[in-house]
Amino acid sequence: MLYVYQQASPILKMAIDRVIKEDSSVAEDVKYLKLSKKELDKVEKEGLLSPSDKSVNKILQYAVKGKQ
Repeated sequence: MLYVYQQASPILKMAIDRVIKEDSSVAEDVKYLKLSKKELDKVEKEGLLSPSDKSVNKILQYAVKGKQ
């Protein structure tokens, strides 16, 4: 995931790049991970990952009841 999110160290990135070139199944997996990341980023940008205020309030009410 560090590789997909471009947070891998340079050495790790080089190693993964080499494996991707040598192993088509790894290349395919990385391709799908990158596509998934792109879709998640799109959903997040559209605000679809945030819970509604109603949901948050219900969770908070439940938490308060649990403390009593």
